[in-house]
Amino acid sequence: MVETLEELDVSGGAALEPRPGLSRAVDLIERGQAEVVVVAYFDRLFRSLPVQREVTERVESAGGAILAVDVGEVRADTASHWMSSTMLGAVAEYQRRATAERTEDGKRRSVANGVPPFPNLPPYLRRGRDKQITVDAKKARIVRQAAKMRADGATIESIRAHLAKRGIERSYHGTQALLRSRMLLGELRFGDYLNEHAFPAIVDSETWQRVQRVTVPRGPRAKSERLLARLGVLRCGSCRARMVVGSANNGAYPIYRCPPVGDCSQRVTISATVAERTVVEAVKDLLAGIEGRASVEGGVGEAAEEFARRQGALDNAIRAFDGLEDEEVTRERLRELREARDQARERHDDLLAASAPAITLGAGDWDLLSDEGKRDLIKAVIGAAVVRPGRGADRISIEPRS
Repeated sequence: MVETLEELDVSGGAALEPRPGLSRAVDLIERGQAEVVVVAYFDRLFRSLPVQREVTERVESAGGAILAVDVGEVRADTASHWMSSTMLGAVAEYQRRATAERTEDGKRRSVANGVPPFPNLPPYLRRGRDKQITVDAKKARIVRQAAKMRADGATIESIRAHLAKRGIERSYHGTQALLRSRMLLGELRFGDYLNEHAFPAIVDSETWQRVQRVTVPRGPRAKSERLLARLGVLRCGSCRARMVVGSANNGAYPIYRCPPVGDCSQRVTISATVAERTVVEAVKDLLAGIEGRASVEGGVGEAAEEFARRQGALDNAIRAFDGLEDEEVTRERLRELREARDQARERHDDLLAASAPAITLGAGDWDLLSDEGKRDLIKAVIGAAVVRPGRGADRISIEPRS
């Protein structure tokens, strides 16, 4: 048993993102740290067919499995498995929808009476035993001050610190949600139902609008110290894009992932520890006991000339196309030239970074190198480490430099 995950007060019909337990389980499967998601009851896992389809596809693509103790494996890899699991999911979603319809009138009355028909309230509101809502005046003053800080341009982190210092603990996203909530204006909304004067307003409308307009730049992020960061050797097996450093579970687990830009049929992620260990082992195998110079100086010169030619072609085209009426053709041609220029620059940068000093690498020598020395050797001998969809280190293919 790798981990036990709880989801209290979260609907089985909710999307995957607001389900921390299920999201964490899928993440563990995709990173190869778990093999099976086990639940007691199917309808506690899924009450939404779209979510069921998404989770099932992602888990199966990563080589994992889902087991509901009451019905068995939940699969969609064959027509019969898809039909049986989809029928179970349809019944579970029907029960959720039918229950919602039966309770719709009660929700409408709750909103009209100023009683939120959901469990989570802002920190300054209290729910009494009779379900009536009262205001904690002290916490209301703290939240009001936080809203004014945001309206004046304060960052979310500084507001979190302000709240925490006064006994109100909120996550980063929880603080954002608090400041976005129209409950600060005294409104209670639930679906199509609205009570504009359900509670005393904490802030006035003008302040609330100013809060919504505030955007504070986060500033440049510090460069990652991960071994393969910025080397460009780790590639997505679906689209060959350079993988970038990321994290999962609120930063607890470092990963490499396909960048969330451009088109990719199946973005891949992999544990940073697994990827780095695999690449380091490949470097040791390729260099162990070999003395010489890992150099591609001739290729660097050729790549530099090619980049200069491509840049010149692009510059000439920009001058030649200036003033032409057919903008669509012009944009397409310039796009092609820019792509060729960027590819030439990328090849030049790769080859330039691949030059390393003469070295003899023996057993145990790797640990004596600095991080920069390790990166130099990786660039010198590894052309690419391609990560295919799936799980585990076996999905990494090492392509040595020729």
